[in-house]
Amino acid sequence: MEKNLDENEDQNLSDQPNQDDDFEKQENSSDLEDQSHDEEQKGKRLEAKLNEAYGKQDDLQNKYLRVHADLENLKKRAIKEREDAVQRTRSQLISDLLPIIDAFQMGLTEATKHEGASEIVEGFAMAMKQMHSTLDSYGLIVLEPEKDEFDPKFHEAINYEVNNDLEEGTVVKTIRSGYRLGDKLLRPASVILSKSETDK
Repeated sequence: MEKNLDENEDQNLSDQPNQDDDFEKQENSSDLEDQSHDEEQKGKRLEAKLNEAYGKQDDLQNKYLRVHADLENLKKRAIKEREDAVQRTRSQLISDLLPIIDAFQMGLTEATKHEGASEIVEGFAMAMKQMHSTLDSYGLIVLEPEKDEFDPKFHEAINYEVNNDLEEGTVVKTIRSGYRLGDKLLRPASVILSKSETDK
């Protein structure tokens, strides 16, 4: 009988749920939740740092692009200013030479009037040709608009001449050559324009 009681007690004890196991399971579950929460927080912090790093990278890239663009603009401006300075200097120098060219041209014209001066005329003509060739290489354009239509941008009318063969307002003769350097007018051509006989 005693044996049966002991067996029943053991049976009852084994049938009762183990409270220690339940407590351990709860603890493990709580630890897992805490660990998951910590990992989630770490993930958020890493994502925030990553976004901050990307933001800084974009900001630095934008600054670099702005500085690069400013540098390119500065280079272009420096080149343009240098070209303008060269053009101004060239324009001033050639403008100063124009009276000398006129003097040579007048000397050549006068020399052609003398019969025994053919060698002098030839020498003058060669020198003038060489000077014009050099100035042409710098972009100098001579304006001698005979039989062209009068253009007030490049011509200066100093007189009129009756000429029924040409349309009225056409350039009959160039008294003094004009010059331009590229698009810049250095001196207008002094010209005589045609007019009909009926004009008084």
